[in-house]
Amino acid sequence: MKTLRVSTKGQIVIPKKLRKHLDIKPGDRLIFRLENNKLLLTKEKESPFDRYYGFLNKTGSSDDLVREMRGKR
Repeated sequence: MKTLRVSTKGQIVIPKKLRKHLDIKPGDRLIFRLENNKLLLTKEKESPFDRYYGFLNKTGSSDDLVREMRGKR
C-alpha cells in the first residue's frame, strides 16, 4: 500500500511501479468509480479502432488511405 498526497490542483501521481504493472502510458484513459465509499481506478480498454481516429479527415485517394493504415510491410 502506498500513501499519495493530493496537490492543490487535485492531482495525484501514480507511482512508476503501478504504472508499469498496469501498463499505463501517457495518453491512456482511466476510469474513476466510487464503490462502497472507495475510489476505484481502472484503465479504459482500448478500442482496436482508436489508432485510426482522424483518418477520414485526410485528403487523398482511398488507396493512399489504405496504404497508410496498413503501414510498411
